[in-house]
Amino acid sequence: PSRYEPCGLPQMYAQRYGTVPVVHATGGLKDSVEQYELSETEGAKGTGWKFGNCDANGLRWGLWSALQVCKQNTKEWDGIIQRGMARDFSWRKSAEQYVQLMEWAMMDPPRCEPWPFHTG
Repeated sequence: PSRYEPCGLPQMYAQRYGTVPVVHATGGLKDSVEQYELSETEGAKGTGWKFGNCDANGLRWGLWSALQVCKQNTKEWDGIIQRGMARDFSWRKSAEQYVQLMEWAMMDPPRCEPWPFHTG
């Protein structure tokens, strides 16, 4: 497991080609893998597993959790694969999110009143 990963690409490629990632929740790995969860009210979501402790136990937990779903619930496993393959990591999507962020920032620009000068 990676202790530090500013922006990993392998987990993005993996999801695109149908491989379910099990990653240490750090940097770009944390941002690009959605934790698998099964909820009775909302159904299943997620594209893989993230573990917090970067050690043998953390990795063991992630792999064990993934293998249990793979072995015991193939329908859920197929859903994880499909959700991962449907993720959009394109530059177009990133640019759209960046533009949206800038638009939100312009809706409520920061207020600047240099101290000790007062206006009005």
